[in-house]
Amino acid sequence: MSPSPARAVVQLVVGPAEHGVAAAALAQWDVLRHEVGTHLVRAPARPGADGLAAALAGAPAGVVHVHVTDRLLGRSPEEAADVLVALAAGRDLVVSLHDLPQVSDGARNLPRRSAAYRRVAQAARHVVVASRHEERLLRACGADVACTVVPLPVPDLTGTPAAAPGTPLRTVAVLGYLYPGKGHEQVLAALDALPPGVGLTAVGRPSDGHEDLLASLAAQARAVGRTCEVTGYVPDADLPALLRSPVLPVAPHEHLSASGSINAWTGAGRRPLVPRSDYVTELEDRSPGALLVYEPGGLADALARAWAQPDLTWARPGTAPGPTVADTVALLRPVLAGVPA
Repeated sequence: MSPSPARAVVQLVVGPAEHGVAAAALAQWDVLRHEVGTHLVRAPARPGADGLAAALAGAPAGVVHVHVTDRLLGRSPEEAADVLVALAAGRDLVVSLHDLPQVSDGARNLPRRSAAYRRVAQAARHVVVASRHEERLLRACGADVACTVVPLPVPDLTGTPAAAPGTPLRTVAVLGYLYPGKGHEQVLAALDALPPGVGLTAVGRPSDGHEDLLASLAAQARAVGRTCEVTGYVPDADLPALLRSPVLPVAPHEHLSASGSINAWTGAGRRPLVPRSDYVTELEDRSPGALLVYEPGGLADALARAWAQPDLTWARPGTAPGPTVADTVALLRPVLAGVPA
């Protein structure tokens, strides 16, 4: 049994369980729940300051830990910051920040999101981020605060039988919510490098507010003579079989700061194609050989090579990417215990 915290720790999880940020929080809770003094509080997406206070009303005094992305906490970055700053005024708050602001947010949203994340970081008693790259992004927001890096956990999705590594591939697959900048368009544009008839499978559903992407991706696919299938939400129980089927895994997002999608691919024993970035370099340092990295502009060549050699898209024997959920909780535990009363 792991040592229990010195005082109560409340794991506050906001939003639906299928959202990647809420799923990460719930996965940590599955480890923390066995320790004395830990409590789970669930809240719906965009609960508002009053709703969040009501959800926590029955929770014991102590540290509140919440995984944060602004879109789950408010209808705008400003509202999300207001909610969390109000919470921090009455509770010792530890925030695990996700989806940190960066240039890809655009000229309008970058300053708004930066200001919101800066306010949250400065109001919290401690800040957790999922990568050194995210730590740098937070500093770029103007938040001069100490951070602890706790990487996203890599799930073990290898319990389902897998296709043989040499099995010919049948489609190109991109995993995760559909939203602008995710990279589906770039994959469709690069499919000319593959045999006729090979299409794109988007594993997931559009993010709220981006349902229009379904029509635009379908139109782009028709224009290049390819197909684009969108699966919709895939339940957790069905995901391993899909990821371990003969698909060509691609995580084409060029502006990642952390990625549950990449972790799901590697946790399923796959080596996804990913574009070179600061975050990807960090992942390579942590798990050498777990990824197939291509340089900017090199997606088409990378697709052609992987299609011709499907065994490249499977993890090498003995590869065990990490960290596990238990590893991340071990990194988080001293943070939660160390927040002064």
